Amino acid sequence: MNTDLGLECGPLLPIGWVFELRLSRNTDGDFGGIGLLRRHGVDMCHLTLASLANERTEALRRVKLRVESWMAEWEAR
Repeated sequence: MNTDLGLECGPLLPIGWVFELRLSRNTDGDFGGIGLLRRHGVDMCHLTLASLANERTEALRRVKLRVESWMAEWEAR
């Protein structure tokens, strides 16, 4: 597993929120991993991220979109 890539992924988050990301590759070479969104230190959402992409840059882009989509839905509530 890579170290925390949350900052490199760079999703836009409101103040008080942080995102942690750990990526690995499956046997086909695709990236996948786990993500964690925290609000003021409290775990709010655990993400299971499977078959993101074969290229690291594209995998990080897809993670960013998923996190920002989740955050938009959360804020709409």
